Amino acid sequence: MSKVLKKKSHWTNKVQETMICRDKDGELNLEIKGGAENGLFSYLGEMKQNKIIYQVGKLHSDDLLLEVNDKAVSGLTIRDVLAVIKHCKDPIRLKCVKQGMLIFQ
Repeated sequence: MSKVLKKKSHWTNKVQETMICRDKDGELNLEIKGGAENGLFSYLGEMKQNKIIYQVGKLHSDDLLLEVNDKAVSGLTIRDVLAVIKHCKDPIRLKCVKQGMLIFQ
């Protein structure tokens, strides 16, 4: 007889995709922190929520930044992450996940 396997929640199911655009001054109005040079993954710092131009989704402070327009940025330095963002055309698609979430509930 076959056993019924219980599906476990995986962190990849918690990834959130957000699309944002630059404002008229060319700013995204968010801060990127962490980076490989600090021994950390890149994550979102302070944001001016009322100034971010969202097309889809919403960003949250302290979320880990996984991808920018389908380019993996985990393990990159802040300088490299900012360069990737700088060279992207609007809208910019960000894939993020909350830090330290309990995924087995």
